[in-house]
Amino acid sequence: MPSFTESNITLNFPDENYFRLGQCDWYKKNQNNFAEMDFCWFDQQNDILYLIELKDWRNNLLNEETDPSFTPDQIQKIKKNISNYRIENLLKKSVDSVCMFMSVLLDTKNGREIKQCSPFEISSTTKIKLLSIINWIDADSTYITNINTKYKSKFGSYAKLFGIKSFLVLTKDKASEFLPWIT
Repeated sequence: MPSFTESNITLNFPDENYFRLGQCDWYKKNQNNFAEMDFCWFDQQNDILYLIELKDWRNNLLNEETDPSFTPDQIQKIKKNISNYRIENLLKKSVDSVCMFMSVLLDTKNGREIKQCSPFEISSTTKIKLLSIINWIDADSTYITNINTKYKSKFGSYAKLFGIKSFLVLTKDKASEFLPWIT
């Protein structure tokens, strides 16, 4: 089984139906305009394309929290800015990655170039699932739940537009409960 570790999360894909948009020549030429999710894996048996983003956030503690020169209000503002940045980053990666695969389905010139990187074929009946998996070591995963809620709210319109039913931000531990190839 192919195995990849990034952000202290290991993906043990059950077959060779995976690739990285970031290693695709088309993406390398256009990466200043687009953001990509880390891995693409196609579950051929169930006709599901997984777009997977891996992040190592460890926990929600900041060095500033132990620095007496920062007020509690300043720390909360910093945390809010970090959270907003994280949500926007996940949103951009999700939208851009889905659009790249839509170009494959539409058989555009760019879509054909992206398709050359892929070891599998998708169709208009292929279900797309987006997973943003977070390495989170804090026992309290409320922060990730809140990020997931805000991400789902922002990505929801795109999901409806493209018929995507599953798009989640979840901890590595939670993801590994559902998908045995994540550790």
